[in-house]
Amino acid sequence: MDWIRLGNSGKDLAGTGGAFLNVTKAQLAEHNKQNDAWLSIRGKIYNVTSYMDFHPGGCEELMKGVGTDATKLFNEVHAWVNYESILQKCVVGQLKSGGDEDIDITDSLSLPGTPSKSKVNGENKAAVVQKKPFQMDWFQQVGSVTLVFYTRTPGPDVHILLEENNLLCLKINKRIEHLRLEAPVSWPCNVTVDVGGKVQIRLMKQSPGLWSRVGTVVPSTAPVAEYWEAAVVSRTAVTHNTYQIDLAYTKNVFNYIPVGHHVNVKACVNEDEVVRPYTPVTSLAGISIPPMCCVRLIVKSYATGMLSPWLTTLSPGTTVQLSLPHGSFSLSPLSRGISQLLLLAAGTGFTPMVSLITWALRSSRLKVKLLFFNRSEKDIIWEEQLEKLMTDNSRFSVEHILSEPSSQWTGKTGCVSLSFLQSYLPVSSLDIPNSYYVCVCGPMSFNREIERCLTEDLKFTSDNYYCFLGQ
Repeated sequence: MDWIRLGNSGKDLAGTGGAFLNVTKAQLAEHNKQNDAWLSIRGKIYNVTSYMDFHPGGCEELMKGVGTDATKLFNEVHAWVNYESILQKCVVGQLKSGGDEDIDITDSLSLPGTPSKSKVNGENKAAVVQKKPFQMDWFQQVGSVTLVFYTRTPGPDVHILLEENNLLCLKINKRIEHLRLEAPVSWPCNVTVDVGGKVQIRLMKQSPGLWSRVGTVVPSTAPVAEYWEAAVVSRTAVTHNTYQIDLAYTKNVFNYIPVGHHVNVKACVNEDEVVRPYTPVTSLAGISIPPMCCVRLIVKSYATGMLSPWLTTLSPGTTVQLSLPHGSFSLSPLSRGISQLLLLAAGTGFTPMVSLITWALRSSRLKVKLLFFNRSEKDIIWEEQLEKLMTDNSRFSVEHILSEPSSQWTGKTGCVSLSFLQSYLPVSSLDIPNSYYVCVCGPMSFNREIERCLTEDLKFTSDNYYCFLGQ
């Protein structure tokens, strides 16, 4: 508990000022002292200096791996420990290519005629082989098997389809593989993607036991479909005209939606095919987590809209078509000396900010401020949850700005303007590094006005701001 409290204190345990670094083996070796201790586990670098006094085995045991790639040592001693959770505030960055085991997918799958070594109980025993566009590893427990892809791509493209009980279709970035597993597995899968692009896919075995190999690749040239059918699981009112809609795919499919990306919803309404973009949301403080492999949308019903009035009245079981994820937003600029993240959202332009807030508070040391513009108090989405998040996390703050408030409103009022932005942002200069990054989403007029102020008056460049598709 003391370690958790230290992690939540706001202290920079990584010592990088919020940056995510690419570290060579030579640079890692320089940090090999008890008061300056870095180590690598499975491709990620951790600053364990502050953890010395908390390590159950003592600092002497921890020092055995300091300054080195400690993956093998870690696997030998306690591969089952959830080190990523324990050391999440200590992440320095990733080890540059060649610093960890690069596992080619063909050897890891134990293809016929290809020598390889099996992996049991989480131990990595595969041989290092030539590099490919991405590398794969796998490990297992008696009841589950986990596939690990080292994409080294922030926000990778991940599509998973269980076509049969032991046949997986995997699309990782632009590469598609069909994998015939050693034995049947159950659905749904559990997928995690970390900031360095490592993808872990965990599947439960239908029959417990240890496999001798994970499976074999099945040749296939079939492309991945753009749209997938999904059925309404639940519909919950968020405000007087905005609804939270959970959708579950009707097939055993999972699409990872990178931070700030959207999906297109397609449906036939009054005999017309209508397509609209929506940004799925994750959970915030006090909001339930979406069911596994479900997509959660926040949809505002517009009286003149073609899709939203229909979509917000759907009963459970009704189906729509969801596209694969789309978007150009990248987290990469946030690793280059940025310490302040300012989010400006209007109405349902709040939706792309949800995953960004969640990512920033979990995976970085950025200070995050949300300026949320709405017409009146009744239009504010998740007001109580945002206030709770601000109370629980010292790095997050929110301010609500209303254009048509009631007489009881005591907060800020008005619309976005240059003078308003100047009270939060410095004038950017080529001579003074800008530590701010700004994300904007709202109606097109809202986006255009802020972008004009940022570029013309505050001299921001595209390196320090991003406008999402108007919501």
